[in-house]
Amino acid sequence: MEIIPIGVGDAFAKTLYQTNFLVRPAEGEPFLIDCGHTASRALTDLGIEPRAVPRVVLSHLHADHIGGLEELGFAGYFGWGIRPELYVPEDLLPWLWSHGLEAGMGQRLEGEHGEFEADLSTYFRVHPVAGTGAFELGSVRLAPFPTPHVPGRPSWGFRLEDRATGGRVLLPCDTRYDPGNLEAHGTGVEVVFHDCQLVSNGAHIHATLDELLRLPGAWQERLLLVHYSDDWEAHRHRLGRMRLAEQGRVYRF
Repeated sequence: MEIIPIGVGDAFAKTLYQTNFLVRPAEGEPFLIDCGHTASRALTDLGIEPRAVPRVVLSHLHADHIGGLEELGFAGYFGWGIRPELYVPEDLLPWLWSHGLEAGMGQRLEGEHGEFEADLSTYFRVHPVAGTGAFELGSVRLAPFPTPHVPGRPSWGFRLEDRATGGRVLLPCDTRYDPGNLEAHGTGVEVVFHDCQLVSNGAHIHATLDELLRLPGAWQERLLLVHYSDDWEAHRHRLGRMRLAEQGRVYRF
């Protein structure tokens, strides 16, 4: 499989786009993990038509991870004649429409049988993901696991394994520092694309670089850092054995 970070920036980055991933299974169709409001532009900058990736797996409901769904849904409904597919952990579903998308997408539309009120299923084919139950997209098996991010709000990471290549990767997505999750879900993975806030801002909802530097060297060597800020060059000298993931680079597993 191939994993391309189409962005590597945090929610406030202006030059790095947001941390969303394009996954190309060895067998089967590509999909996104998260779709922030910079996703469409990030794909276009890589020469990829957004309509060529109409499948999205969601980790949580912050705008830098779901802010591009309105454009995707409208483009599919009014332009492409398709309903993009969403793979959504069940505990996110009650919030996704009413707290994330309804204000912009909830409207009366003209359909085959007259006017109707739009809802989530109008624009998307929704596949609920049950708890920690694994599911497959092409040759890639995704195993979700809960991550600590914002207290009281569900957030998920994913272990990816491609049965065609044997590649294994961990994407904790947005998470606080949690070595326990690495140990529990990262056994045998080649790379961990890990959330990293370069300097603590007091919010305590992302792993900080200082915290990640506490990890044993064997873990640090597998970490590719994402969700970092525009001033990353000032911190390059203190990454330990970790590396910064590169926006747009193709990583093969």
